[in-house]
Amino acid sequence: MALSSSLITKLRGIATSVVLLAGASPAFADIFEPGDEISVQASIYNMHYSRDDHYIKYSPLLGVEWRRDNGWLVGAAAFQNSFGQPSQLVYGGYLWNLGNTNFYGKLTGGILHGYKGEYQNKVPLNYKGFSPGILPTLGYKYGQIRTEVQFFWTSGFMVTVGYSFK
Repeated sequence: MALSSSLITKLRGIATSVVLLAGASPAFADIFEPGDEISVQASIYNMHYSRDDHYIKYSPLLGVEWRRDNGWLVGAAAFQNSFGQPSQLVYGGYLWNLGNTNFYGKLTGGILHGYKGEYQNKVPLNYKGFSPGILPTLGYKYGQIRTEVQFFWTSGFMVTVGYSFK
């Protein structure tokens, strides 16, 4: 599987931003509160519920998320969509800890960009490559390691693994 040069450039940009954020954390002391964390995630598996000859086997994703201790979060991700097109997502949402376990639920909503051309109608309300997106997620945390399953409603799901910086 070959990654497009524009996706590689975007992934490098996200990785660089994460490193800069981690290194500049003292400068952001007024913004970050105790319990907040920055999480970096990458996809390790995805599956569609139906077959389409145009689907790529694996949709690489790299994302970063700022999780507040009060449950609110914001994030961004760069990825190749199911049809191999470079895509981006910016979002906000909320995370619920599920009882006294390491499991959590998350609901995010934001703006998705990248479904264009012959695939523009594969996501609802697409206008010039931009569309709204809402994703329910189930996650598990072990120390600073996070693994999540994002559900793409009736289309499929993606599994990610990440690391959280506190």
